[in-house]
Amino acid sequence: MTLARDALRAGIDRVAPAVLDATGTPGVLIDVGIAGQGSLTAAYGLADVESGAPMRTTHTMRVGSLGKLLVATAVTRLAESGALDLDEPIDRHLPFPVVNPLGGTITLTKALAMLSGAATDGYPWVERPGPAMSYIERELRRGVVHEYGTGAPRFVSPADTTEWRSSSFMYEVAALTAEAVTGMPLGRYVQDEILGPLGLRDTAWLDSPNWDDVRSRCTTGHMLFGSRAVPLPWLECGTYHSVGAVMAPADYTTLMLALTGREGIFGGEVSRAIMRPRTTARDGSEVGFGVQLTGAPGTAGHCVRAVGHYAFGWWAVSLAYPHAPEPFCVTVCTNMADQRDVFNPPAQYSFGILATELANWIHRGAVDARTLESHAEWSSYTMGLVAADRLAGIVGAELDKSQISRMAQGTRVIGRPPAAGFDEGRFVEAFSDMQAAIRDRRVDDYLDGDCPVGGLFRKLARKEWGSKDFEAPSPVRAWSERRPDPGHVFARLDSLLREVWEQHPADGPIPGDASFLDLGVDSLTLVLLLDKVGAEFRIDWDTEASPGATSSLRSLADLVLHRHEPAPVRRPAPDGE
Repeated sequence: MTLARDALRAGIDRVAPAVLDATGTPGVLIDVGIAGQGSLTAAYGLADVESGAPMRTTHTMRVGSLGKLLVATAVTRLAESGALDLDEPIDRHLPFPVVNPLGGTITLTKALAMLSGAATDGYPWVERPGPAMSYIERELRRGVVHEYGTGAPRFVSPADTTEWRSSSFMYEVAALTAEAVTGMPLGRYVQDEILGPLGLRDTAWLDSPNWDDVRSRCTTGHMLFGSRAVPLPWLECGTYHSVGAVMAPADYTTLMLALTGREGIFGGEVSRAIMRPRTTARDGSEVGFGVQLTGAPGTAGHCVRAVGHYAFGWWAVSLAYPHAPEPFCVTVCTNMADQRDVFNPPAQYSFGILATELANWIHRGAVDARTLESHAEWSSYTMGLVAADRLAGIVGAELDKSQISRMAQGTRVIGRPPAAGFDEGRFVEAFSDMQAAIRDRRVDDYLDGDCPVGGLFRKLARKEWGSKDFEAPSPVRAWSERRPDPGHVFARLDSLLREVWEQHPADGPIPGDASFLDLGVDSLTLVLLLDKVGAEFRIDWDTEASPGATSSLRSLADLVLHRHEPAPVRRPAPDGE
């Protein structure tokens, strides 16, 4: 099902400001590109909090490690032409040696796949960056990293390792091999051979011909401390090809589609080399060159992902789905870094929340921007959902309207006032709705359909409470998705029948496939059995077709198991179609 462009834009307009508000993000640039349809770019919030300058679609962003894909593309193009060999020593064309003192040979493949043995390194700030070649040579001679003045060794394992370790430094070394064989700054080569042919003009490094223009339109980066955003000075780093790119998200979306597309200027060996899994990252994703790969290859859910941040002031993510019915890419760039975490996991912060939600809309062919009119309403409704999940879903309590109302009426603020007010009526409504869905075993069906607050706004409400796990309705899937074991159910029914049936066989099992009538179970015993089964397995025989005398233990077990199967999920109707 195709999602109409107007519906997509209307949905983004509705949710993006709410996401910025709930996460304290100053501003965001969003670009969505669908193969053959061009891109949709949108801007929200502020480019600079001090001046109050609004975010514009003409702004650019620091994208950090997203720039590694440009390095990887340049190196693999040169390898395709024969100018470089990905499996030869990385220093073959450099004027200085690049040696891992712990052993093994560092190749371009190992550097681009993060398998060189070099440890994670920061951004070595330089006030007046000079040529990267001289900087890298000097740092290699030092042999240590600079963070906190520790002098820790740059290499922590041999170059023969299979363990993934992020190293922007080694990506910069790979970038310099491209400069060495082309005889020109990498920024010039990338502009002429990659960006130019794609029509991209809003991407630059320090050594790019259009640096001054692209740099002049870059937003201010901000450190986020709770609700306070602190603007950053402009910082440059020595590994600027690896992490120092300034870019418009539309440029990155176009690059990702060109690399992952079924056709195009990168449809050959360059794309295959970049997308080939080389190892596994700590989060379980597969690692290519400058990208990570998740989902089963060849399926609509197969995702090519890149994440980047720069100097604790910007975060960005790009998600491409090359095997979707209509291949697409979503790129989201923000001008903040939340200081509650040194590294901001995308699933927990605005850039990742937005990118994932928009990708889900496109996959479904429908916008899900369900919410209530006010912040207090959707926040309070979500509280009611979670409260019912805990008490009705986990504890098994069944509260009446007066008990739920007393909970709502007794609510008080502890400590600092929350961002949203409290709506007693919405809390009671949500608790009642969720309790009924739990009782009827249709939680997923309810949350995905009739619930007036969609998954994104439920996530934002929980984000405001400080939650780091946004699973809906709650982080208890390990319990709610457990299903009764067939063998256990049958054995338990056998035991319950023996408890109420005085004439049960003293020795040996009760025949499971024989009818209660054939076994000689009288009607009163059958009623007592069903009462026990209903109480233990939470089955209301007033609403269920109760088994009769011709039923058996086996058929009763099948009924119990069927009763515990998840209800089919009902997806929301397309919005704007």
